[in-house]
Amino acid sequence: MRINHLPTLTLLCCNLAAAGLYAQTPDTQQMIPVRIVIVSADNTPLPGATVKVEGTPAAIADGQGLVHIQVRHNALLEIQYIGMKPYSMRVTRALTGHIMLTEESSELDQVVITGYSRTTKNRTTGSLKTLTAEDLKGAPTANLDMLLQGKIAGVDVKAVSGRPGQTARIRIRGTNTITGNADPLWVVDGVPLQHDLPKIASSQLRAEDFSDIFSNGIAGINPNDIASVTVLKDASAAAIYGSRAAGGVIVVTTKRGQEGKMQVNYSANVSVVTAPSRDAGLMNSRQKLAWEQALWDEFSAERYANRESNNGIYPVIGIVGMIRSGYDTYAGMSREEQDAAIAALGEHSTDWFKELFRSPVSQSHYLSLSGGSEKSTYYVSFGYDRNNGLVKKTSYDRYNVSAKMDMQPNKRVKLGVSLDMSMQKANDSAAGIDPFQYAYFANPYERPYNNDGSYAADRTYHHLRITNRQYELPLPEEGFNILREMDETYAKDRNFTSSLIASMSVKLLENLTFEGLGSFGYVSNHADNYIGENTYAAWMDRPFEGHNDQSKRRYGSIRQNSAYNTNYNLRGQLHYFLTIGDTHYLSLLGGAEIRGQYAKAIYEKRYGYDPVSGNSAMPVYPPDQKTDYGQLLSYAAIMDGLSGQSIQEDAFASFYFSMDYVLKNRYILSFTTRTDGSNNFGKDEQFSPTGSLGLGWNVGQESFMQALKPTVSSLTLRAAFGYTGNINKSVYPQLVMDYLNQFRRTGEGAYRLGYIKNAPNPHLRWEKTRDMKLSVDLGLFNERLHLSGEIYDRRTRDAVSQVDVPYTTGFSSQSYNTSELLNQGAEVSLNARLIENKDWRLSLSANLAYNRNKLLRYDTPNPSIFQSNYVGYPLGSIVSGKVQGIDRRTGIYTYEVRPDVELNTAADRKKSENYAFYLGTSTAPVNGGYSLSAGYKGFSLHLGGSYSIHGKVVNEVQSPANHGLLTGRTQEYPPTSENDLYRNFLNVKSDVVHRWTADHPVTDGYPRIIDAFGEDLGLDNYMVTQSSITRASIMESVSYFKLNSLMLSYNFGGKWMKRTPLTSLNVSFTLNTLFTLTNYSGIDPETPGAVYPIPRTYTMGVSVGF
Repeated sequence: MRINHLPTLTLLCCNLAAAGLYAQTPDTQQMIPVRIVIVSADNTPLPGATVKVEGTPAAIADGQGLVHIQVRHNALLEIQYIGMKPYSMRVTRALTGHIMLTEESSELDQVVITGYSRTTKNRTTGSLKTLTAEDLKGAPTANLDMLLQGKIAGVDVKAVSGRPGQTARIRIRGTNTITGNADPLWVVDGVPLQHDLPKIASSQLRAEDFSDIFSNGIAGINPNDIASVTVLKDASAAAIYGSRAAGGVIVVTTKRGQEGKMQVNYSANVSVVTAPSRDAGLMNSRQKLAWEQALWDEFSAERYANRESNNGIYPVIGIVGMIRSGYDTYAGMSREEQDAAIAALGEHSTDWFKELFRSPVSQSHYLSLSGGSEKSTYYVSFGYDRNNGLVKKTSYDRYNVSAKMDMQPNKRVKLGVSLDMSMQKANDSAAGIDPFQYAYFANPYERPYNNDGSYAADRTYHHLRITNRQYELPLPEEGFNILREMDETYAKDRNFTSSLIASMSVKLLENLTFEGLGSFGYVSNHADNYIGENTYAAWMDRPFEGHNDQSKRRYGSIRQNSAYNTNYNLRGQLHYFLTIGDTHYLSLLGGAEIRGQYAKAIYEKRYGYDPVSGNSAMPVYPPDQKTDYGQLLSYAAIMDGLSGQSIQEDAFASFYFSMDYVLKNRYILSFTTRTDGSNNFGKDEQFSPTGSLGLGWNVGQESFMQALKPTVSSLTLRAAFGYTGNINKSVYPQLVMDYLNQFRRTGEGAYRLGYIKNAPNPHLRWEKTRDMKLSVDLGLFNERLHLSGEIYDRRTRDAVSQVDVPYTTGFSSQSYNTSELLNQGAEVSLNARLIENKDWRLSLSANLAYNRNKLLRYDTPNPSIFQSNYVGYPLGSIVSGKVQGIDRRTGIYTYEVRPDVELNTAADRKKSENYAFYLGTSTAPVNGGYSLSAGYKGFSLHLGGSYSIHGKVVNEVQSPANHGLLTGRTQEYPPTSENDLYRNFLNVKSDVVHRWTADHPVTDGYPRIIDAFGEDLGLDNYMVTQSSITRASIMESVSYFKLNSLMLSYNFGGKWMKRTPLTSLNVSFTLNTLFTLTNYSGIDPETPGAVYPIPRTYTMGVSVGF
């Protein structure tokens, strides 16, 4: 029988086809696992992040940012976190790994890291501001502290000098201590910096022998490694740091690795440094010679002609005075020969600043490698900076190595370890004369070199006394030359810093995490100051010549200092957080911390040093000098003072707790408390409790505000109150014996010598600052415009200052917690995103801060209203006279009389208090900054600057030549340095020729010139001449408006980039210190006086990613 199989085969094929089609069609009911860790751009977990599936809340990220759920195929997964841009995706397969959220541009939603925890500004009540790595661009060769200048309201950053590597001066909301350290606390990756090194004290070592350029460790941080910087300005934000937070806290967070394939980034910058655009306005040779001739004709010629009848007393001013009076090699010249000699001097003019300055090339290189997997990430970076200074012989080198690894061995444990090392080198000359002071005053007709290339001797700089017929220590045979001093001396500083940080996070319960951190740091600092034997500095440092000032013997020397610091920090804390829908958010943090440091410095000085062999032949007394036992004791005392050591040790223990509660994303409550214990204070005051309480109201989240959106997109009010502390290390609670580096020697041995520095004080305690503030944040037009305003009141009590004590105690004065300070102020910030579309970008920001500082209570042994610290006035106050102008009859400045006094007698007219007015303060009360960013496609333009208003300075750079260096019967004391004839022995400003004279009594120029040893004018019989009042005539405003940086860059992109192995490519051109608007007459109002100026810098840069 024949069987027909066709229907069966057909049915089987249909079933197989259906099965195949079924196999290729997903089961819409199939569940897909999702196990992700939600992190920020710097790989920090985001606990509390909300995960929604198809719009329905499904999970909350735990303390490690972990979420583990299951979703249906093709479900829409949404991730939200306050301060971050929402992230969404369709899930079509198993999802694991890290999900990175990027920050929103909204000011209120910005993520901030306080060092102990991570939150958003929308959930805080404190005054804080976060800068990202992008915000810190603009000055490729600057240190981190200078990168903050002008960027944050209330953070006043001023350069101390333009020397490469030099640390800046930072004050956050004023100065809150009189004798202590007012600098902010720096925290790097959660660890406070502890880099203190002992001070050097010895009668045989000068204060400037050892540089403190690396003292606070900030210069060692490579700005390229920084992910963000958060500044905590008030108690609500900073009280978690307790006794170290009164000066504010700056929290630095460095970059860490991210999950994914290895990312390689390299950047390089080449910079050319040039001199500042402003100059000091000094005379050139012809001007100075003509000026000296005019002074000779007015003050000297007649008295020189009649020298036999007036005991040979006549003033000699400059080289013209030396030639006209026939001094030394000019003796016996005829008038024509004298004129020819003077004319020859005018043929050459030396700009001494140009002789000191140069236009060097600097460079920097940075390489980073990062990547990782779900279980571990890494970040490794290398940096090198070579910054050649504007001034010859100055340079700064920095080498950085950083390595970080984060691991997650299981879902409950996360580990992190980082190692950072930096080596810094700073080179300078060790000239005994300040090069900037010399350039300011050296006469322009002096030459740096002779025609044969040898160093030319300066014929005037050290010759005021001897040319005016007074005794002066003889100069070396080859004389003095500043370039020899710079070439044959050096100051080398070497610093090595390393830190090892280990962190651990353990998820104990669903909402409870233990977080631990431990760190160990090591700092070493080595300084060498070498003085060549042929220098003027060596000539003036010859202790083995005794009183024989005619000796020509000299010897070089080297002064060396070696110091190190070891420090540790251990912290353990429990972090509990709870999020219930959109209604409640609670974060509790409690922990303990111990830290300490040990530092030691050893120093020595060796004479007769040989730089070739590194050995020294210590000199002995000359053979012709009688040597007895007393001379031997003197020699031994010198040797004892050439070496020694200093040790410093600190230990602290702390306990802290903080709570943040947010209700309906509208109402915020924060509370912080901390107690610190330290060995720096008396046994009854070793622990100091601090804390804060803050309230916030996100008004913009209220229903009644919805009608105003998007015009008013956000509105937040904050109020906070709290206490922070400060450790004043200038005083100790114990009975301290300070040992001298000399000994009392007898025939039997040597006995220590010392003195009791201070009496015991068991009540010596922390300086404490009470802080109150109110603030408002307003966002307009979908946060395109954001305004912030804040007012604050900070009162410091128990500030340490000196008070008189009865002599029966064995002391004349002692330091106690007696003084009070007040800082009140207001801050305003503006951020605007004016244009933001596909091709064009334009944004600007500006900030302004006003701080009113006032000394409320101050106990001092000798109070005077003319001191810089006086009750009722700011620290650094300037109380002096109000200049009315130059009196047409006398040619002297006159000063306004106080309205509450009457001048009836000569004594009244002399009394300085009758003319005293408060004129201002050396610390400008108004400071701020601004920035403007514009872009078109790949092009970007950024400029930024800073300004300072109402700062004052007594602009007197003390001349090495003045009447005080001469002896004799003073007939008339010059009221000011401008009146002093003898200051004109060296160079002066070119506009001094416009001055008062009897024949030309101008009142809009300089006052009359007075010879202190000439005619008695009797000025103090009818006007005030005390310097405390007359210094007002040389007081200047140091207000300024600066354009600090201008950067033009281009970021390459497009299809051609995709065909290359490059992931990014950027080129840039940067100008720093472009211009300064100011009425200040000197070079730089930010660094007034004869100091290292801030140079102008031109930089080309390239950055490439693979």
